[in-house]
Amino acid sequence: MIKTLKTIFAIGLIVFVFFGSVPEFVPNIVPNEVDEVSSILNIEKPSEEILNKVRPIADLVTENEDRAKIALFNYEFCERILKYKTDSQQINDLYVKAASKFFGDSLRGKYPKLSTELTSLFQSVLADENHIVTDYEKKTLKQLFSGLSWCLIERK
Repeated sequence: MIKTLKTIFAIGLIVFVFFGSVPEFVPNIVPNEVDEVSSILNIEKPSEEILNKVRPIADLVTENEDRAKIALFNYEFCERILKYKTDSQQINDLYVKAASKFFGDSLRGKYPKLSTELTSLFQSVLADENHIVTDYEKKTLKQLFSGLSWCLIERK
């Protein structure tokens, strides 16, 4: 059941990214509560080192519905990152474009430091120079964004 929901969500996200809207035949399954998302995602607790890096970013997001949606978005990103064969600029562009399509204007101006902190998180792995992203960098990004998702849905 959980795998089916994740698959439906992933297909919906892909359709949304490429076509700009979700067709009627794709059900609206984006949970809007942290507990619902927590039951869908199966994320292992990250190391303390990762938690220390991503918890301040997660703490910027105060509304439960936003926390749930951002957790889902980042979980999908981190699950796919290992498959991408691309450079660091394209990874950044992909993330920004997908986020723009997925969230629309719903987060605009709501969490002023969020985009800066996410950019810093990318830069902590990819640096500033454009280059082909290595497997090590992809694995590190996966761990960080998975950790961010975990922090967003953790029960306090």
